Amino acid sequence: MTEQHKITAIQTIKDILHVLHEKRYENLPDCVDEMEWDDTEEIREYIQGTLDMNGFDTFDEYGVPCNFHPSYEYHHEVEFYERPDGFDAEYDLTSGGELVYLRLQLRFLYLENGLKRIFHMIDPE
Repeated sequence: MTEQHKITAIQTIKDILHVLHEKRYENLPDCVDEMEWDDTEEIREYIQGTLDMNGFDTFDEYGVPCNFHPSYEYHHEVEFYERPDGFDAEYDLTSGGELVYLRLQLRFLYLENGLKRIFHMIDPE
């Protein structure tokens, strides 16, 4: 995985978080090349239900400062997992600076001319 691959992955995560922050779930497919979990209405119901159940308003954009209780350091780090045909990227979602215990999971496949960006799922941690 090159530094450019990481930059592409982080930009993809930023784009998805912006769509989630604005609750424009129907625009998720515009952020990637393929949606493995492609029912955006089901995604909306699932993650909005999680927000509502835990008293959160909306997901944070990438890089918003976090106020965890108890306090510990969190750097909005993307976790990368290399695979023979590409890599996976995972990111813990937050709202109001607090973890919401959902993890964005993406897959990236190596192509001759770049990367194929795949929305895998949003899964409980």
